[in-house]
Amino acid sequence: MSGPAPKPAAERRRRNVPAAGEWRPSPGFGWQHGATPKAPTGLLKASKDAWTVWMASWFAAFWTPDDLPGLRQVVKLYDQVERNPDVAAFYTQLRQMMDVYGITPKGQQDRRWKRPEVQPGQSATSDKTGTYAHLRAVGD
Repeated sequence: MSGPAPKPAAERRRRNVPAAGEWRPSPGFGWQHGATPKAPTGLLKASKDAWTVWMASWFAAFWTPDDLPGLRQVVKLYDQVERNPDVAAFYTQLRQMMDVYGITPKGQQDRRWKRPEVQPGQSATSDKTGTYAHLRAVGD
């Protein structure tokens, strides 16, 4: 998103609440409700990869277990697009469903979701338990 970040609420000239609500930073990265759900069976590898990426992304932190049936439908539709790239109707449906679940930038903007706020000196992608956890950036 381009442009400056919004001012803190106390410094804004506009005193009424924005119609779409305030921007909310993600509470973390990835699925927040236990083990990551498995992708539906019968999907192409590309569709399974998309499921894995979505479940590990920052916007997945907003999803709840109630969203899983719809998310399964989204990935099945994604799979149909992968299998039938010439069918334009699938693209339209997929884009709309991805917007509904905040997977696209438009869907994230509509929901007023933003990436987690990273503290100074903290990396948004740091993994304290991964293969490279013992490494540090030069200058840290």
